[in-house]
Parts: sequence; structure tokens; C-alpha cells
Amino acid sequence: MSSEKAVSSYRFFIWGLEILFYFYEFFLRVLPATVASDIISSLDMSAEQFAFIGSAYYITYAIMQIPVGLLLDRFSAKLLVTSAVALCACGAFWFSFAQTFSPAFISRLLIGLGSSFGFITLIVVTLNWFPKKHFAFLIGCGQFLGAVGPLSAGVPIAYMLKIVDGDWRKIFLWVALFGFLLTAFFLLFFKGKPTVTEKIIFVDRKDSLSVRLKNLLFLPQVWWTLLYAGLVYVAIPILGAFWGVSYLETRGLQKPVAAFVISMIWVGLAVGSPLLGKISDAMCRRKPVAALSAAIGLAGSLMFLFIPEINEYFLSVLFFLIGLGGAGQNLSFAIMSEHAPKVLRATAVSLNNTAVMGFGALLPLIVTAIIHSFALDGRLTVVAFEKGFLALPVCFGIALFISIFMQKETFCRQQNIVHRVEKSS
Repeated sequence: MSSEKAVSSYRFFIWGLEILFYFYEFFLRVLPATVASDIISSLDMSAEQFAFIGSAYYITYAIMQIPVGLLLDRFSAKLLVTSAVALCACGAFWFSFAQTFSPAFISRLLIGLGSSFGFITLIVVTLNWFPKKHFAFLIGCGQFLGAVGPLSAGVPIAYMLKIVDGDWRKIFLWVALFGFLLTAFFLLFFKGKPTVTEKIIFVDRKDSLSVRLKNLLFLPQVWWTLLYAGLVYVAIPILGAFWGVSYLETRGLQKPVAAFVISMIWVGLAVGSPLLGKISDAMCRRKPVAALSAAIGLAGSLMFLFIPEINEYFLSVLFFLIGLGGAGQNLSFAIMSEHAPKVLRATAVSLNNTAVMGFGALLPLIVTAIIHSFALDGRLTVVAFEKGFLALPVCFGIALFISIFMQKETFCRQQNIVHRVEKSS
């Protein structure tokens, strides 16, 4: 009994370490948006250049997702995740000393490279250490706790920036030092999976890894899930990590107030991820909950764009709804894991994360180009931002269509596989 309690306590400790890494990489993902105007002024760059710096993170993050999954399916999670945390810390350290566009861009690529392991290793640790029936809820809880990262990168950083007289470099340096400390903790204490294996035996064909991957990619439901995941989430980076604060500043809000309003997106994501996961697990249904999240996001984005003269309190509610809608991507990871054989679970969820981050890298660039095309003499206006943000309800609308008409219900069970459960001797 005491050994079982020790294992139970240790699994939550390992899970907590992973949550801390997820928090850290999420914090780094959003941090530049809060200090956007200061970085643009300090490095003497254009809005397009800043958008490219923001996208640098998402580009490497998206490109690395499938390699990360394959690596985690084959090699030690401890070595990989410890190296990943170190890369994030090194990238933040380098960014703090950047004087021009090029080193800032490269350092963000480095941060994206390290961060690409964050969510996938959280999923793998959850699958390895906890029963599958709690998967969607635990991943939702992980996203809830991880979303404290972007919340911390919002209002607290806006106030901290005032304390350090606008010296954003000091903030990045402190963040880098925290990352090096976290690296040491992973090196000393992290363990990717328990020593005792479960008594569930998966009966499957002895195909090679490449054949299994090919079979996975030929499943239509995989592609519909990827498209849903990318579209339902893309409003989060566009507003939360790129242009949300700057947009609200053009509406006359002070930076701390604007950062608070935008932080409601992350609150919505944080609340929605475990809530939708718990509802879905309890119902043993994925489709209706996925459709609900897309519908909420669609409603929030339409009201945000087409209701005139909205005050900051109503805006906070609408951004919360948009975040709640974006939480539907949490379900897509559960759906994807249910379509994949056990040997390819890390690869499957990393493929899903590729879609999420790929859309998060490309769509903001398109939105930025639209915003800039409507700028007046290079000055970004409310109208220019709102023209670009028209993409948001379109994405939510397509995601809603996919969830209703194209996705098939998994009933929270593994698909295309036969299991036999043996009693422990």
C-alpha cells in the first residue's frame, strides 16, 4: 500500500514538472506580445518584422512536431525534455541581448525549437503515468495550469515593465535564469514512464513504424481532426500572442488594461480545456462538445467584431468566450490519440500539434498583411485591425462545420484496434 502511494505521489510530481515546462514555454510564446511596442521601438523594426519574429516561434514549433513525436516514440524522454528546456532558456538569454532583427529572429527560432517538446511530452507523460479514461480531463487540467503562463506574461509583465522603466531586456534575462534552474530540476528528477507497466496488452499487426505512420496518414478522420484543431485554435495566437494588446491600445485602452482584457482569452482557454474535457469524458462523446466549443468561439468573435462601442468589461467577456472556443483543440488531441495505434500515439498527437501551431504560424502572417494593407500612412488603426480579424469567425465557422458534418464519433475509445485485458497474476 505504501509503495502504491509513493508511485501515485511520484506520478503527480513528474506531471507537475511537465506542467511547469508547459507553463514556461507558454509564457515565452506570449511574452513578446505584451512588450511589442517596446521591442519594435528598441530594435527599430517594422510591424511586419515583429510579426515575423512572433511567427519564428510557431514555424519551428510546427515543423518539429512530427520529429518530436517520432523521437519520443523511440528515445529517452528525460534526455529530450531536459535538452528542450535548456534550449528555451538559451533562446530567452540570447533574445535579451539582441540589437537587430536577425539575432532576435534566430533566438525566437531557438525558443520555438525547445518549446516544441512541451505539450507533446505532457501528453506522453499523461498517457504513461495515468489511466486512459482520465486522459482528456488531465490534458485539460494541464492546459489550465499551463495557461497561467500567458496570464503571467500579460498584466504582471505590463506592470513589471513600468517598474524597470521599460527595460524589456531585464525581463527576458530573468526569464532565462528561471529556465536554467528548471533545466537542473529536469536533469535531477524527471522520469518519462513508470517502471511497472500496465496489464493491458494491445493486439496489433507487426507492421513497421513507417507502414503504421502511412496507415495513420491515410485515415480521413485524422485529416478532419487536424483541420478542426488548427482552425478552432488560431484566434488564440492572433489575439493573445500577436495583435490583441496593440489593437486595444488603438481603441484607447492603456497597456495594463489592454493586457488584462486580452488575458481573458487565456482564462477562457484555461477554464475551457479541463471543463470541456471533463464533459466529453463524462458523456463518452467527442463530437457534440467539439461542436459546442466552435460555436462559442464563432459567437464571441462575431460579437467582438460587429457590436459597436463595446467597453472593456464586455470585451473581457467576449475574449473569454473566444478562449473558451479555442479550448476545443484540447479535445482534438484526445480524438487523435483514439485514432492512433499505441506505438504511434506520440507521433499522432504531435501531428495534431503541428496543425495547431502551423495555423498559428501562417494565419497571423496573412492577418498582419491584411491589417497593414488597410493602415493609414503606416499607422495601424481600429478599422485596419478589424479587417484582418474578419478571419476569426471564418475559421470558427469552418471548424463548426467540420465538427458537425465531417468528424465521426469515437465514443472515447481506441479506434481500429483490438485489445485484450489480462488479470494480473
